[in-house]
Amino acid sequence: MLLTMSKVEIVGVKTQFFQVLETLQDLGTLHLEDITKKKGPRYADLIPMEMDPALEEERNLLQNLAMRNNAILAELVPPKEKVSKAVLEEKYRSFQGKTLGDISAMVEEEESSTRELISYKNELEVEMSRLSKYEPIIKKVYPLASKVTTTEQYTSVALLIEERYKQVLDYIEHELERITGGQCDVFSARVDENTHAAILVFHKRFSEQVHNFLAAENVNQVRLPTELADKPYDEALQEIETRYKEIPPKLEKVKEDLEDVSNRWYATLVALKDYLSDRIESLNAIPKFGQSGHAFVITGWMPSDQVEPTRKLLEEKFEGKVEVTEELPTHAEMEEAPSAMQNPAAVKPFEFIYLLIKPPKYGHLDPTFLVAIFFPLLFGFMLGDMGYALVLFGVAMLIRRIIKKRASGGVFATLFANVLLICSISSFIFGLLYFEFFGDLLIRLFGWKDAAGHVEVQWVWGYINVNGVEEPWGWPLERIAQANEGMFKLLLIVVIIIGALHIGSALVIGMIDGIKHKDRKHVIEKAGYLLFILGLVVIFGSLWGIKSAKDVAVPLGAVMSLAGIGMAGYGGGFGGGLEAALTFGNLLSYARLYGIGLASVILAEVANELGAEFGSGLMIILGVIVAALLHTLNIALGVLSPSIQSLRLNLVESFTKFYQETDVVYKPFKRSGGE
Repeated sequence: MLLTMSKVEIVGVKTQFFQVLETLQDLGTLHLEDITKKKGPRYADLIPMEMDPALEEERNLLQNLAMRNNAILAELVPPKEKVSKAVLEEKYRSFQGKTLGDISAMVEEEESSTRELISYKNELEVEMSRLSKYEPIIKKVYPLASKVTTTEQYTSVALLIEERYKQVLDYIEHELERITGGQCDVFSARVDENTHAAILVFHKRFSEQVHNFLAAENVNQVRLPTELADKPYDEALQEIETRYKEIPPKLEKVKEDLEDVSNRWYATLVALKDYLSDRIESLNAIPKFGQSGHAFVITGWMPSDQVEPTRKLLEEKFEGKVEVTEELPTHAEMEEAPSAMQNPAAVKPFEFIYLLIKPPKYGHLDPTFLVAIFFPLLFGFMLGDMGYALVLFGVAMLIRRIIKKRASGGVFATLFANVLLICSISSFIFGLLYFEFFGDLLIRLFGWKDAAGHVEVQWVWGYINVNGVEEPWGWPLERIAQANEGMFKLLLIVVIIIGALHIGSALVIGMIDGIKHKDRKHVIEKAGYLLFILGLVVIFGSLWGIKSAKDVAVPLGAVMSLAGIGMAGYGGGFGGGLEAALTFGNLLSYARLYGIGLASVILAEVANELGAEFGSGLMIILGVIVAALLHTLNIALGVLSPSIQSLRLNLVESFTKFYQETDVVYKPFKRSGGE
């Protein structure tokens, strides 16, 4: 449900302004309003507060400190043992009595402790990354280069040549001897199945001619880092190899040193990050406030049950120099009231729907409870299987355990795990109704199927008339009703009833909203939709169920439906009347529930059938693996498709009948959370 909000005005002497602001931030209940955007006589005499040069300078300094502090924090790995909120709170409080000079000195001390380590670590990582590019070359050429010894007058170059072109080495050796007059040597060897390596050694005075020759012949030389380019190839490779072995232990040592720093400083840095962020947010909020003479004025919204405790706290803390007044909002101000939700634990997970749309507008009914009822109901109807439900239950519990172990898992993961848990219970209940456990696995194991593939044991609860023939129905319900058309008809009626209840509930919410806002036409429009649906229920109820009453019920239902269209047209104009008629299509949309559920159970039975085809003996193991893979696929599809369809039916078929999104979500002015 939506929290009841109160519009409040806080007035106090200017000398207490920053202390009041800090107190409000600690309380974390006030949704601030921008007083400069307010119109009316109430705000005519107020002058917007401004940031004076001293405050501007303070904000710039805070931002600079925050940037430097965050840069240090980004380089540190969080301690293995999670920092408790109590420790963070204690350190946060310790900053409140310090001057900016004290905090600045502390940040400088942090930087001096970490700057050299971070810089050295970055240098080592860059060099390691650069040298790693030469690792494949080193592995290929180094064994050959280690056999080559050069003197000061001689230099060398290395070549890597594909195996299929190895004949070119004879040509290169011949030309090298011609250019150097025989003052050269060529070492070559096959270094892997596709590559030949060669090192050309020659007198330095022929260096230019040799490199020109290799370039003219388009022979690729192995390039080395710039600082080693002038060294003989054997020396250069040896130096790279040595360096490549030296860096990892040094890097590990630096990381250990940084870990020590993190253990000592991490909690302080996180608390300081929050403190600086809160101070900056406080200063940024100043232009939203008003002033008059020696007083400041802050306006905003807070939950109504928080007004009195806030008033009492401010009056006691500031000895009557600060006054909290609950204002009577105008109609225009009510339109801008923020929305805040507070739902019971069983309903709260379904607030996930507001990750897709905005929360409901203030002053209207919160439909989360409707989603909490119908989302699991629709999900379970489609994926009704006790075995699949147990798997989903296990997955949901595993996710919850991981989230609890990490002590944080994000809003989406938490909501997803809780919704999956509730849906698994619904899936189990429907699975019990259908008596499905990984499809027809139990029925197969215990031989409860007849030759036609139907359950032999069934408790008959009643009969349904199909084309003049009374066919039984009972427990378990057979979703695949090949020889019993009555079962297909019964389940189809059930989904249409679910649809009528779902849409009907949405229309009732729309009518209540209309009554609350004294919008007569809105109420008539929604009542027209509802009457149209009731008319359809009367008609189809008599055709499919109580046939003895159809002579009266069909004309009555037709009159009700036409009257409904008329009322919707009166309340909502031509569009309203048209929308009422189209509601019939909305109802038929719920038939997809049966189709998706049918596809799921058929795939489950196919998995069992395929697994059984592998016969006996060791082949049973292969059959179980095949069946398990197909069931896994079916569960994945079973989660995805019912979730999407349940969402669609809630958002498209139900919410469109009444829902109004808010433009203002409740965002209280509060302290950071210590992340």
